Amino acid sequence: MLFFVLWGHVFSQNIKIEKNIVYGTAADWKSQKRQLKMDLFTPVSEKSLPLIVFIHGGAFYSGDKDQHTAFCSLLAQRGYIVANINYRLGFDTSAAKKDAGVLMACYRAAQDASSALRYLMHDAQKNHIDTSSVFLSGESAGAVTSLAEAYISQQQWDGLFPFLHQSLGGVNESGNQWNAPYRLRGIISLWGGILDTALISSAVSRKIPIELFQSESDSEIPYQHSKGQKNLYSSLYGSFDIAQYFFNSGSCAQLYYTKDARHFFGYSHHYVVGAIKSFIDDVLNGRCKNLMKENIGERNDLPFSDYQ
Repeated sequence: MLFFVLWGHVFSQNIKIEKNIVYGTAADWKSQKRQLKMDLFTPVSEKSLPLIVFIHGGAFYSGDKDQHTAFCSLLAQRGYIVANINYRLGFDTSAAKKDAGVLMACYRAAQDASSALRYLMHDAQKNHIDTSSVFLSGESAGAVTSLAEAYISQQQWDGLFPFLHQSLGGVNESGNQWNAPYRLRGIISLWGGILDTALISSAVSRKIPIELFQSESDSEIPYQHSKGQKNLYSSLYGSFDIAQYFFNSGSCAQLYYTKDARHFFGYSHHYVVGAIKSFIDDVLNGRCKNLMKENIGERNDLPFSDYQ
């Protein structure tokens, strides 16, 4: 495990970074045991701070936490502890098994997100984590994972796809054996989606507000399911659908949209970090309000990982 300190000149915040912390061990899609690793970004502080767990994208087949080191550093400079996690990737891509393989990969990712949260809660006091102020975030497949972990129960998984539990075990029973209480205060979804907004109970939506970022022109995950566009993952319900569900349920959702960007494009780190800080401040101070805001004036030709 590597350890070093980064001085954040922009916000004058001393950040401690621990690399490749092993938070669990689990079998991948080829039944090979894999170590699950995270990087932890911690502002040097004696007081407990809110936690953001961030999950990278890559269609459950590729991607790595290191793509988002700069973004997670910027979040930490705003006063949050940030855990940037890797999770098990890969699935059988053969025509006969691809659909089931993607589902299993998503379920394994949700298991790993749960495992990471349990690990962090186990070490919360040492790392000065405020266990009552936990936020789960991700981009693309990582956002799909965050939404699934927060809003799809084991009972719902079992009702829809019983083979997942039978094959892979419980969604909260993999990776490690730790178990400590925490309060999930919000979800931050960057160009993600969910299997069906009907899976989100109104009671849970009122307890766990959401912030969403996505382009109306996203060709991979539909921004609005009802438009019937031929997206790569057309079965998913996107940011507009989720926001509308929350609005109609009397729950808090904040949606930042743009019109002409590709999937993963059109949002700078600074824009997203500023919006996240506003959202977290609102949630923790009990003043979260519904919002739909167009992202105007930023470049649409740069991918998020390169758009500082």
